[in-house]
Amino acid sequence: MPDIGSIATALSTIKTSIDIAKVIKDSNSSLNEAERNNKIADLINSLADVKIELGEVKDLLRNKDDEIRELKEKINEKESLKFDGKLYWKEGDKTPFCTVCFENNIKSVHLTYLSADQYLAERYKCNICKTIYYLR
Repeated sequence: MPDIGSIATALSTIKTSIDIAKVIKDSNSSLNEAERNNKIADLINSLADVKIELGEVKDLLRNKDDEIRELKEKINEKESLKFDGKLYWKEGDKTPFCTVCFENNIKSVHLTYLSADQYLAERYKCNICKTIYYLR
């Protein structure tokens, strides 16, 4: 994945392109046609490099935006769940969330209600990590 170095490389390549363009502009008749064509080819290659580098920077920024969005979602999700000492609950939701999945992977996984056991403890199971919870 490109990093901040890609921006520096793109800026350096832009400077090179500008320098080549200035040589072509200032040359008037001092460059013969072959030299001028070589400079124009150098300029085109330099601008193509800039386009590639800026495409990588664009991808980097898009990836960073996606990462920021995902982190904000995780923060919002974490703040919306409340821990009662055994399980996580969301206000207005009657089904608890798996403590193991939430604390290890920050994933909100609803538990499946199994039934009450012989001691009248409600049982829930996580279908992801297979943890069983007993509530009285």
